[in-house]
Amino acid sequence: EQWRNFFEIPQYAVKGYGESLPATVANQDAFALGETVPQLGKVFVMAHGCASSSGKGNEAATYAKEKLPKFIAKAYEEKPDAEEALKGAFEVLEAEFMERAKMKSLTDGAEVTAVLFVHALNASGQPCVQLWVASCGASVVLLCSHEGNPARALEPHGTQKVSAALKDLGFNVTESGKVEVSFAEVGQLKPSQIFRMPASRLIGGRPFKTGKSPVQGQPTVKKVKEWRCVAGEEPFLLVFSAEVASVLKDQDVLNVALDAWSSPAQGLDGWEAASKAVVRTAQAQGPDRDSLACLAVQCWWQEKPLQRLLAKRAEKKDAGVAVAKAAKPVDDGFDMFG
Repeated sequence: EQWRNFFEIPQYAVKGYGESLPATVANQDAFALGETVPQLGKVFVMAHGCASSSGKGNEAATYAKEKLPKFIAKAYEEKPDAEEALKGAFEVLEAEFMERAKMKSLTDGAEVTAVLFVHALNASGQPCVQLWVASCGASVVLLCSHEGNPARALEPHGTQKVSAALKDLGFNVTESGKVEVSFAEVGQLKPSQIFRMPASRLIGGRPFKTGKSPVQGQPTVKKVKEWRCVAGEEPFLLVFSAEVASVLKDQDVLNVALDAWSSPAQGLDGWEAASKAVVRTAQAQGPDRDSLACLAVQCWWQEKPLQRLLAKRAEKKDAGVAVAKAAKPVDDGFDMFG
């Protein structure tokens, strides 16, 4: 029987947009927006780059965007298991990119998050949509509940837990938790460069993986949800970089997204308006790095419940009732990469 992509059916579409700053050639981010993965469904990828060699784009992020959907499909062909396919795909991505980076003397790395929508059967044999997340890095994956509350899908890979080990290896770890390392290519006369390490897990990023470094390219993989596509389920999710999380609490991020969704700028879809608003609101808060990224993905089958949620919020605002609000983060000297 020929496979048909369930998510190509208009009412079951998944729609997304990725926004990223700075809006210059130095931007190191890349997004794959709803690439088809045969036999499974659709995947969205946010690759948040760091340590670029060239100052123009980021080869690790571009490589992840282009190759990861294909690697997932190939791994699934070899072993039809979504979790194993995601783990296997990241393994191949890391091995192939590291080899390429050594050959071309690249320092580029990327925090890579893949969100995979799978049309499957649940334990009772009923059709369902499974949401799988694989993440390697400190980006946050946030689901919006049908009532507008945030729920994190998995724990980001900050640098906090490995900072003692990194210090022992000669990395510079500041009191605020910022991690830097100097790196020079073997046999080159160029002086070593200083690179800032954003997360304890990365694809690529050779400067952070020398000697006995605990930094690795292994993702956390999790089946986050199993939906029957009925009311009361989550209407959308957001993936945003640690720089955004450093200045906005999860509820704030969600409020910004929902506000943008309810009154998007002219001609913008809700998911595009939301991702743009999150990035720009975070930028206005003055994070210590201006590399900000946000991916918003909507489950179109939840469009009516989402509109009801937005209408309810609008009514509350008109009545002067405060919408769920989180306090503005206080700077306690804690670093966002912790």
